[in-house]
Amino acid sequence: MSVAITSSYSLGKNLVRIMPLCLVLMLTACGSSETNTTVTDSNSSSSSSDQSGSDSSSGTSGDSTDDDTTDDSGDDSSADDTSDDSSDDDTTGAACSESGEMAELVCKAEAFIETLSTTQQNNLIYDFNDSTAKTTWSNLPSVSRNGLRIGSLSDTQLDAALAVMMVALTEQGFDDLEGLLAADDYLVDIGGGSAYGSANYYIAFIGEPSVTDDWMLQFGGHHMAFNITYIGGTGYPVPMHEGVEPKASFEINSSTYAPLKDEGDALVAMFEGLTDSEFNTAYLTGEWYSDVLVGPDNGNGTYPSDYPTGSDRKGVLVSDLTAEQQALVTAAISTWVNDYPANVANHLLADYTSEEAFADTYIAFAGSSSSTINVDSNGTYMRIDGPRIWLELVCQNGVIVRNQTHYHTIFRDKSYDYGNSL
Repeated sequence: MSVAITSSYSLGKNLVRIMPLCLVLMLTACGSSETNTTVTDSNSSSSSSDQSGSDSSSGTSGDSTDDDTTDDSGDDSSADDTSDDSSDDDTTGAACSESGEMAELVCKAEAFIETLSTTQQNNLIYDFNDSTAKTTWSNLPSVSRNGLRIGSLSDTQLDAALAVMMVALTEQGFDDLEGLLAADDYLVDIGGGSAYGSANYYIAFIGEPSVTDDWMLQFGGHHMAFNITYIGGTGYPVPMHEGVEPKASFEINSSTYAPLKDEGDALVAMFEGLTDSEFNTAYLTGEWYSDVLVGPDNGNGTYPSDYPTGSDRKGVLVSDLTAEQQALVTAAISTWVNDYPANVANHLLADYTSEEAFADTYIAFAGSSSSTINVDSNGTYMRIDGPRIWLELVCQNGVIVRNQTHYHTIFRDKSYDYGNSL
């Protein structure tokens, strides 16, 4: 989660808009907050998965590209033309007083749809049976994505889009979203180029939002992919990618952010809780990871097949640990799962941390040192490998902020990625 957020951030010459979240929350009957969000327009081993697209890779596949080749995926309006026949009436203020998390989420999603033109609606919503659309996401800044570009939305439309995410996520999860948007604007501010920036993020619905029918919510861009599939009202927020550059805290317009600090700290604490013998067992001798092993699916329409199996599943078995050590594993898992409300988080956390699950869950790490975990060292890698849960964090050299490492993370479910709906 992000920490020490003190005020709104505003960056770049072409400011799309500033949204005071406290105002939106009051209008939408979602509570109150003092946090403000700004969107700015910036116009494995050595054989680890080639789907991930390491930030440090060369050529146009890496984050280092300054060319903004991002496709608006059919978005019908540019950053300068945000209306395009859409209604500018403030439908984000529609009272979503229905009981239940799903009912409120669907209400917010429908309110967002109502702010859009017919063309925008057509570009936002995909068929639920479209497996290519479901798997279209990436960690890279300049690739084609589904849905509507955030920087192309009017103020009213942006308010409504973010209101959806504020219900889909907990406060902890929305803090992460806000911090990652701020990080991309920070990269623009220090000369990263127009491929970066909070305007270059997208929102899409795969299927029509419904309390009972199946649908999927996508929100993502560089270093962010929220893929939340709802099956009969039960949410599966996987696969989920988050990354951040810079890794250390940074400041934008008097606001300080450190997204993913808690996630990284929790994994380090998990390994530091091991005995010397257990720590040695957890070390993946001879393995080097330049990126996460099971990364973005890049629209391939299928489930990944590169999880370790059999004797390749290495590390310390969690069921062999003490109760106190197991609590650290649960705490690490919780930093991802608790980004989502109870109708999503509770069933997953129970499944991932049960006695039966821990009897088949391994924790392991790799890096240049077998005696310590140094997140400031390129190639440091940590993972949790359960019968269902798959969590990875890897440290890469910075692309724009070159004097420090940055994080790539992935959270997947071997059985329920995309709600098992491909």
